[in-house]
Amino acid sequence: MIRRLTFTIFISLIFSILSFSQCREYIKAIAPSQLQPYVIDGNFFAPIVYEGDKVTLHRTFLAGHRYKIMVMGMDIWQKYITIKEQNGLVLFQNYLPRHKKHLDCAFRDYMGNIIPCLGTNYFEFTPDHSMNVEITVKIERKAKRRKDRVRGCLGIVVGFLPSDYQVTQQQDTLEQTQ
Repeated sequence: MIRRLTFTIFISLIFSILSFSQCREYIKAIAPSQLQPYVIDGNFFAPIVYEGDKVTLHRTFLAGHRYKIMVMGMDIWQKYITIKEQNGLVLFQNYLPRHKKHLDCAFRDYMGNIIPCLGTNYFEFTPDHSMNVEITVKIERKAKRRKDRVRGCLGIVVGFLPSDYQVTQQQDTLEQTQ
């Protein structure tokens, strides 16, 4: 009996490790094509999560560099993303908070196109000062037909624009009504 229990725990542990590494390898494989022309900085966060989970990542961004933060995951999930500075100032939010009637939020991509925040899974910016940032992602199912919680892979990756790449618009314009 003890031997069977030990074996079961061992097999469960092996499968957990394999699924985590499979998730990391999947994100590592698709991230470069999703970030182009940005280059992945080599660090990414790829946990196995259940819907309803909330994950938080803390990163430091240096002034004057162009960055892209992208969240990847299963298509059946709605990914609610909030990016804010350490002092609480919200830089990006891709959903409408309950207490607001509208959200005027947009940012410029590397080509100067204006991208609305609502519904998008990435954010591009150039910090004017070095900053510590908190990236929070809450996972919910888009269609609530099933009762079981779906488990899957979530990826948060950061890319930077190489210095030899020309940026069309030097200054970002981020408009957000608090």
